[in-house]
Amino acid sequence: MIKTGVSLFAGIGGFDIAMQRAGIKVIAAVEWDKHAQKVLAKRFPELQIYGDIKGVTGEQLINAGFDPANGIITGGFPCQDLSVAGRRAGLIGSRSGLFWEICRLLDETKAQNFILENVPGLLTSNEGRDMGTVIRALEERGYSIAWRVLDAQHFGIPQRRRRVFIVGCFGDDWRTPAKILDIQEGSDGYIEKIDQRKRSASNFTATGFGTGGI
Repeated sequence: MIKTGVSLFAGIGGFDIAMQRAGIKVIAAVEWDKHAQKVLAKRFPELQIYGDIKGVTGEQLINAGFDPANGIITGGFPCQDLSVAGRRAGLIGSRSGLFWEICRLLDETKAQNFILENVPGLLTSNEGRDMGTVIRALEERGYSIAWRVLDAQHFGIPQRRRRVFIVGCFGDDWRTPAKILDIQEGSDGYIEKIDQRKRSASNFTATGFGTGGI
């Protein structure tokens, strides 16, 4: 059975491309920026594109073809209130607080899997309390969680770009998300692993570890 995917805060489709390469059928993308929407429409002509996440419902995503029992939701939710370069309003900020819209859509769809991404500032925002809030909120929704900070420079990208990746799988088996994130940093080994696995679905989701933080 083909997995289905939805990307939230899609931008110009980074997660969408990754899901496609992993053999996942991307059903919908949520992105408010009109210019980014045009890029998405050109790159993914069959994609259902929604605007403001606050106006999107789980029912809409399911009606569009998303199968929660065999699906994944991805999202790099806004970082402006978490970044060390910003005012650090945290999860109460108007932008990074959109994390709660992700929680709402997880509630409404009961998606089997998710991958979230944000800046490392999430770990220290409000002296670490915001990261704790994120993890608790996701666990309270029935997900087993793993998280890890990864740097793009170790995966074939000529740029130092550290990001926190949070992986969740519905149920109480934390070993699944932990295994997804259990990859060795280093572009040579990573690229070799991609070739060996032929960009398998497990390789896609291995973007980011902690069962609480391994």
